[in-house]
Amino acid sequence: MEYHLFGRPIQIKALGCSINGSQATPIPPSINLFVKVTNGCNAHCLFCSNAGYQSHQTFNINKLFDCIDEIFRQKIYLNRLNITGGEPSLVSGLVKNIISRLESHNRYNCIHLHLNTNGFLPESKALMRFPRWDSISISLHHYEGEKLAKIYDCAMPDAPLSFEGVDMDKVNLSCNLMKGYIDSPEEVSKMLDFAIDLGVYRIGFVGLMPINEYCRTHFIDLKDVGIDTIPHVYFTKSKNRGTDCKCSNYLYNKDAKILEIYFRNYMNPQYCESSLVFDGEYLRQGFHDNNIII
Repeated sequence: MEYHLFGRPIQIKALGCSINGSQATPIPPSINLFVKVTNGCNAHCLFCSNAGYQSHQTFNINKLFDCIDEIFRQKIYLNRLNITGGEPSLVSGLVKNIISRLESHNRYNCIHLHLNTNGFLPESKALMRFPRWDSISISLHHYEGEKLAKIYDCAMPDAPLSFEGVDMDKVNLSCNLMKGYIDSPEEVSKMLDFAIDLGVYRIGFVGLMPINEYCRTHFIDLKDVGIDTIPHVYFTKSKNRGTDCKCSNYLYNKDAKILEIYFRNYMNPQYCESSLVFDGEYLRQGFHDNNIII
């Protein structure tokens, strides 16, 4: 069956992922909507296409909710609404306005916030305390402040990372594997312990996408970090969509505390089924400029 938004066809998953090699089964028509509230970011990560970008484009909130309403009109399930960027805390007023509108309707579920500067900044911590979030993801690519300063090319605060007033049940960390940083079983093990000591219950590891020379020269394959060799790490399941993507899940046990681990084994950068992006002006299928729906 073909699905449309505003009269334009969109790609929807008809089958779920294959779990542990089993046959994929049909799933309801659903999408994930990524709301890119800004291209701007105060970090200068060498692996990122938005590194140090200063643009704060205009954002049409009314059009965003027109798009959401159209998704519901077409009887497509909104699986997750992701507030992302750039760095959302740079436009915290806009994010608060979007959340205020979402709170006026109980049909909006699975609202996710993705922060790209670790929750270090007061603005990001304030956003994390909003009760409306169903989940929060924080990009954190090392456990030492000095290493993080090199990655983000910005000064790190002297105070240790903390999340006072934040519901830690909602928080997960996202860590890029990179040469010279988290790039071995020993480094992954230290990152796991760091996450547990922070009070986080979930962490994800991904390889760099080949978007520039830095990513190509600092790429670490997940096979090279030997997650299965780390003591007290236990495999739970794998999910895949053939050649488009595969992920694996594990549990880590330390001092009777459990940490959930997500590993993205591989992903086709062009894969965009069920992924929609609204950037304040256009609604697109996937993350490519030429896939404009409206």
